[in-house]
Amino acid sequence: MNTRNFKIAAVTVLSLILLMSMPLGRARQTIAQGKIGASPVAAAEQKGAVLNVRDYGAKGDGISDDTAAIQAAINAATSGATIMFPRGIFTVSNFAIKNRSGLSFVGEGRDSVIKQKAGAERFATFERSSDIVITKLGFDANGVTSYGGVVFYAMNRVRIENNWFWDSAPKPVQGTDRYSIVFGRGSVPSQDIRIVNNVIDDLQVEVDHSKQVVIDRNTVNRAVKTAGIGIFTVGNNAVAEDYQITNNVVVDPLGAGISVGIDPPTDSHCIFRRITIAGNQVIRAKTADYGIRIGTPNNSKTTTGNVFEDLVIKDNRMGIETTAPPAEPMIFANTSSAAGIVFKRLTVTGNTIENRGPKKGYAIDLRRIQNSVVMDNTVKGVASGISLSGELLSNEVRNNVVEASEVAYRLEGSLGGNKAANNRIVGKPRQGWMSSNLKASDAVEQ
Repeated sequence: MNTRNFKIAAVTVLSLILLMSMPLGRARQTIAQGKIGASPVAAAEQKGAVLNVRDYGAKGDGISDDTAAIQAAINAATSGATIMFPRGIFTVSNFAIKNRSGLSFVGEGRDSVIKQKAGAERFATFERSSDIVITKLGFDANGVTSYGGVVFYAMNRVRIENNWFWDSAPKPVQGTDRYSIVFGRGSVPSQDIRIVNNVIDDLQVEVDHSKQVVIDRNTVNRAVKTAGIGIFTVGNNAVAEDYQITNNVVVDPLGAGISVGIDPPTDSHCIFRRITIAGNQVIRAKTADYGIRIGTPNNSKTTTGNVFEDLVIKDNRMGIETTAPPAEPMIFANTSSAAGIVFKRLTVTGNTIENRGPKKGYAIDLRRIQNSVVMDNTVKGVASGISLSGELLSNEVRNNVVEASEVAYRLEGSLGGNKAANNRIVGKPRQGWMSSNLKASDAVEQ
């Protein structure tokens, strides 16, 4: 053994001797603070104390109601502390975190389960708090019939990473959403949110009225009702700015795979600005609905003052399998003159849509877009390909490839200045181009 290795071994042995000589409580505290042989979680949380919920009376047996014990641990925690969930099933009924900062909720992976009590409203409510971390935990919705989830209002700097959300007893679908994570409509927008690398089964994700949001590398299976990943208004004067919805996989959602828009469809004076939806996959094998939908869910409803600017739908892959029913448009910018929405500076580029199942309608349906770009998209095996309609102004449509049986490209209802060039048609659709109500300033190569 060289001198350096001998010194390391000596220090390690001395540390163990000191630890064994301590009272048990002090030894636990020493380990938790990362001083001797710290666990990975404790080492990552050296900035504050680690409070084990079992030390506050939580049973974790899947039967006892552990809400009060977990609430006691939260109440005892100071800023920078970690509330630790060891292995077990902790049944809860809406514990609360309000006006707090610097708390981390950490488990040991999928064996650390927070289970929503049957009939309870939700797992937990976070309100007007900041610097919150939730990681390495399992959340069992336990047969929730409506809403539920971990709910947030008016938050700052939240990290939700490496968790698993599921429903161990899913009920038949009714008329309401069922959440894993939802940022609701608080008194002010939530800001700086990261939802990363979570697995979500039979539930959905929703982040409303927020700014600076990253939703990345999550897998959402069989989401219920409205969308796998949703950004909605839930009232007038809502804000959604600077979102990055990237690299997620959404499989067989009921509703859209990803939806960004006003809901309820009568909401007004809402802002959607600088939202990027990129590198995601939406796969349909058993369900039929939209892939990515922006705008309104019901374009017959009248609204005023809604702003949709600088949205990017880029490099997404959408597949419809042979076993799926006929699907709605895979990229849908939905509006009308009644809905009053105009999509400004919309970018739809590099997306791939492949349909192996029944054919229905247009794969890409964009309405009332202005100063926008639709390019380098590939559409295969569909009834109809790419449609632009209604008050179109100064848009570019180029370098797209469409394989369709009915209509490859549609361009109707221009205000002028639209250009289409180098768009390819594969196969023999019934009609290559359908165009009407164009202006002299439009330049459309068919």
